[in-house]
Amino acid sequence: MSRSKLYQVEALVLGRREQGEADRVLMLLTPTGRLDVLARGVRKLRSRKAGHLELFCRSQLLISRVEGSWDIVSQAELLEAHAGLREDYTRGSYARHVAELVLRFFEGETEPELYTLVDETLTRLEGSGDIALAVRWYEQQVLDLAGFGPEWRLCVGELPTGMCGRPLRPRPEDSAPYGLDAERGGALCGECLVRHRHESGARPISPSALSWLRALQHLPYAQLPPLPPATARELALVMEHYIAYHLERRLTALRALRQAELSSPEIRLQNVSSIALLTCEP
Repeated sequence: MSRSKLYQVEALVLGRREQGEADRVLMLLTPTGRLDVLARGVRKLRSRKAGHLELFCRSQLLISRVEGSWDIVSQAELLEAHAGLREDYTRGSYARHVAELVLRFFEGETEPELYTLVDETLTRLEGSGDIALAVRWYEQQVLDLAGFGPEWRLCVGELPTGMCGRPLRPRPEDSAPYGLDAERGGALCGECLVRHRHESGARPISPSALSWLRALQHLPYAQLPPLPPATARELALVMEHYIAYHLERRLTALRALRQAELSSPEIRLQNVSSIALLTCEP
């Protein structure tokens, strides 16, 4: 039985790249998976579809199936613009980070939970809430869905007899650091941190950071308290190290954001759509 040549799908636009003189290839996330499609003529000034297919938009699409090539967007209806993410450099950069993790970790079919997670995170980033908290919580959830969820409750260090497995119970009064072992996929007790400290994937983390990583992984977002600034800075470095290790590449969006903030704080006021948003490519 032949498949229909037309199908409808709700989708988030996570990335795009130029194709030909007036077309774009769009990298979409739908409730059932990743999908790359072609939007013909969308770069023309009079294109009626352009405003419905901007980066981070959530839209209802009618798509024409094409055998042996990209499927083609026939119609598009905007459901949620997320325009604030294209007008604020910092929020837009974190939105690019959200998209980058999906584009790097997932291909083909995905669970509906991923679509809901990404859509809700983009909404949080566009709002006035705690950006760092939203991003750090998202990272833990998306890593779990991708099969790279870290182990924060038991030590993943190695002993002559096997994995250490010691329960980790970080407390505010702890003075000695714990450890992160990206290669083994989780946290280290103090003794295993000393044992593995010279390995490339291992680095110390504070008791506060480990406590927060456990909470971010296992608590619903609504139950999390505000993230302390010092811990937020540490968690950003810890998670960038962990994710980059497993992707075997540096994170494009976070690196660009850090460089921009160091070079010129005023850059945050620039329109994100004019500053390399087209780099969200697989």
